[in-house]
Amino acid sequence: MRDPRRILPLALVLVALLLGGCVSLPTDGPVVDGRVSDADDTRRASDIDARPPASGASRTEVVTGFLDAMTAWPIQTNVAKKYLTDEAAAGWNPEQETVVYSDSLPARESGGSVDVQLNGADSLDAVGGWRGSVPGDELVMSFRVTVEDGEYRITDPRDALVVPATWFQQRYRQVSLYYFDPIAQILVPEPVFVPQGDQLATSLVSSLLAGPPPRASGVVRSFIPPGLSVGLSVPVNDAGVADVDLVGDAPRLTAEEAELMLAQLAWTLRQDGSITAIRVTVGGADLPIPGGASQYPVEAAQEFDPAGDKTTTLLFGLSAGRLVWGGPGKLVAASGAFGAPDAGLEAVAARPDAELVAAVDRDGGRVRIGPIRDDPDADPTPRTVLSGGSYARPTWDVAGRLWVLERRTAGARVWLVEGEQVREIEVPGISGTGAQQLVVSRDGTRLVAVVRTIAGDEVLGARVAINGRGRVDQVRAPFLVRAAEAARIDDIVWTSPIRIGILTPTAPGKLYEVDVVAADGASFGIDVLSTIVTGRLVGLAAAPTAESPMFAVYADHYVDLVDQREYRSGTTVLTQLHFAG
Repeated sequence: MRDPRRILPLALVLVALLLGGCVSLPTDGPVVDGRVSDADDTRRASDIDARPPASGASRTEVVTGFLDAMTAWPIQTNVAKKYLTDEAAAGWNPEQETVVYSDSLPARESGGSVDVQLNGADSLDAVGGWRGSVPGDELVMSFRVTVEDGEYRITDPRDALVVPATWFQQRYRQVSLYYFDPIAQILVPEPVFVPQGDQLATSLVSSLLAGPPPRASGVVRSFIPPGLSVGLSVPVNDAGVADVDLVGDAPRLTAEEAELMLAQLAWTLRQDGSITAIRVTVGGADLPIPGGASQYPVEAAQEFDPAGDKTTTLLFGLSAGRLVWGGPGKLVAASGAFGAPDAGLEAVAARPDAELVAAVDRDGGRVRIGPIRDDPDADPTPRTVLSGGSYARPTWDVAGRLWVLERRTAGARVWLVEGEQVREIEVPGISGTGAQQLVVSRDGTRLVAVVRTIAGDEVLGARVAINGRGRVDQVRAPFLVRAAEAARIDDIVWTSPIRIGILTPTAPGKLYEVDVVAADGASFGIDVLSTIVTGRLVGLAAAPTAESPMFAVYADHYVDLVDQREYRSGTTVLTQLHFAG
């Protein structure tokens, strides 16, 4: 049974939102059902004035009033502090955590305290990063109440902003804060929630300055010096130029560090559609811009694109056990060894630069790497990197690291191919389990896997720590992306750097559900897709870029899930189709 907190009350959003465009849901073709949540809820969210405590209020009225006061909009907590004792108000830090609950029971007195039972609560960390469900033993919030100046006041508030999910969904937006991988080769988006409204730019910069969320600690690095804060705000003029005034002491930056810092700010602020460029001052001094320009375009720094700046947009698939590739509607057999009629392949994955392919033999017992095209200057014989197991479709990142899941009845194993070295990687929550599929993000810092359990297939995520030499150091503890739902999952793909697409058969061979969910496990406050597709699907094809379509793949054709354009595969009968990665 699907957790009801994972379904937004208004419905579920279409692929268009996760791809960054604005389109209407198709009314014909294979997509027979799909519902769109309203991305403009926040713009219509009305102001809420917090009410101070009434004279003579009871214990329960004070606690209820305190919770209500935290829903003031625009956000302010001065009124909420009036429900606390002076000492408690001075020490209360609601910015430390955000607790979002689906519902609550009426407050009730219990001895000298007042208890409030929360239902379906989740939490965010101080930066706004998703932390997941609140443990069951923490769902009862207990407030001690005393008398101060003749009125009941709370003495021990939780250091958190505690708000209803309906309020949160209307007023917060999930955005990405951009940091670098440890070797500063690629930007890594870290999803966090920030308040919507006129202060979006200020919120984005403030959150970026706070540093990576705890889950990303040791996974990413920032080139913004610690100890800086935003001035009064981040104003944006009529030309779309944002003035980022950073206050505080900072060490002298090299030209390279300044450019990396600008890249982080530009990619983060480009999510505010009103901003076209930025000017940055640090401690009152202008941050130098490459080329001596007066402003830095937010569309700059494409060489650090989280999806890779030199990745191919071509499709790669299998037909009759041989590799086919090309643009939409133009698939042809590859000229390399894997394109031969007798190649006998079960699965393929192209490296993002389209130079190499990792292929699994038809019996699943061998993984080889070889070129896509014939190259007279290179050995055409594919190199065997793994054999003797049962291997799932491999997955690449832009650094050329190849991850391979070995499915075993005794428990899955995860293999990593880095150059000429092949080694087993311990992946908590995936190694030793019934894992069926695994995909790595293009930036190389995230893994998502489908794990088969008694209750059904669940989706787990984990962060990958890379050392200063660009090699995988370890994989961190897993977290739940999607709970088991008494069903199997047929395919899983990246649809953006922070979103994944999941294909689940509801009536195998006839109806399939396509869900696009947050890779960090966030179950509300995000734009997602949920739609039903008819027919017998082979799988999904998607890429983590705004320009790439998302295809529902059939044996004889594939269909763009946004504009419903259909591409015939001609005489080619597809058993697999994917973008690179």
